[in-house]
Amino acid sequence: MTLPAPTVSQSDPQNPRILVIDDSLAIGKLVQSSIQSVVDLPVDYATSFAECERLLSENKGLYQIAVVDLNLPDAPDGQAVDLVLHNGIAAIVLTGNLDEQMHDRISGKLIVDYVIKQNPGSIETVQRCVLRTLRNMQRKVMIVDDSASFRTYLKAVLNTQRLQVLEATNGKAALLELEKMQDVALVVTDYEMPEMEGVQLTAALRSRFSSSRMAIVGLTGSDDAFLGVRFLKAGADDIVRKPFLIEEFIGRINNCMDHLDNIQTVQDQANRDYLTKLFNRRYLFNAGAAIFDKAKRGQIRLSVAMVDIDFFKKINDTYGHDIGDIAIVSLAKALSAAFKGEELVARMGGEEFCILAINPQSSLELLERLRENVAALEIPLPENGKLRMTISIGVTDTLGENLDAMINLADQALYDAKHGGRNRVVLK
Repeated sequence: MTLPAPTVSQSDPQNPRILVIDDSLAIGKLVQSSIQSVVDLPVDYATSFAECERLLSENKGLYQIAVVDLNLPDAPDGQAVDLVLHNGIAAIVLTGNLDEQMHDRISGKLIVDYVIKQNPGSIETVQRCVLRTLRNMQRKVMIVDDSASFRTYLKAVLNTQRLQVLEATNGKAALLELEKMQDVALVVTDYEMPEMEGVQLTAALRSRFSSSRMAIVGLTGSDDAFLGVRFLKAGADDIVRKPFLIEEFIGRINNCMDHLDNIQTVQDQANRDYLTKLFNRRYLFNAGAAIFDKAKRGQIRLSVAMVDIDFFKKINDTYGHDIGDIAIVSLAKALSAAFKGEELVARMGGEEFCILAINPQSSLELLERLRENVAALEIPLPENGKLRMTISIGVTDTLGENLDAMINLADQALYDAKHGGRNRVVLK
């Protein structure tokens, strides 16, 4: 079957939304609340084709994903699915039953997936599909195959999953491209190719990228059973034999992506602070040592800043530890918003944070802006009041003997900021 490329919205809406369309109020509301519980996006609900049209018109270009009932009273032949796809929205289809005729009807549409309502766990499956689609929108995949027509076919299949797809004609071209594109999460490679075949490419990739960093799926139309073993021993995560069903291929691709996510979750649990999701103290010193070495060799410029919430004990004593935690998270968000480049931001413990700024244009200017932004924050209180807070910051650009020495110097500057009246930045 030849799949045309789906119409994918190229806009990056500032206020993205999700749409649920189902004429059953019980099912629709359940799907809506299930999605809303795991995403920080508005989830709208329509009970009919007409209501779907109205919402699409009112929120033009904002919907990224739609969960759509295949058969609606005023759209019995999948018109709602077609409308959603026409608007460039990723579609997850709900259907009451599945037979061969229904399967052919659904699989001919460029949808993310379909879910059978009556199946146990169908709501959880929809939730998982939504999360996976949002994730895939941020992921890059490379197809490596010398057949232009097969690359076009695979690209169309992967585009239905909202993955960003790159192409290479052979193993050597892929390696050259991947040297420039370090954020590719998955490589799908054919076996038979000129210059460098798939098993060789897999081995070369695995020498450069660990299995926690990149997944590799081998493709082959060969009847040689041992070829699969060669792919796996070279470092592939999976192998798919051609011809294949689209659902099988997509399932294997998503399983590889899920595996990368699971590894990332484990690494985050070890390296990130549970409350703020910033890096923790251990990661700061592990990764910071390599950053400091680069600065010592003159390869980069490095600034170290220590940040602390003023009168934090008073916040806890007055409003309770829950509000104190909200204050800490609010500061963490302000730090993440202020430092999006090569900076490393970590929570040292309590209300204290550390920033390693690499090649900053002006440390003082950046930190002054951060201080002003935090002072302008208003944190809602349970009884309709608002909490305001300030921060003190100590910073140094002076390279010491090691990272510890720089952090200690920034800490001394923070002490001076506290004793100089708080709500200020001090350079040492």
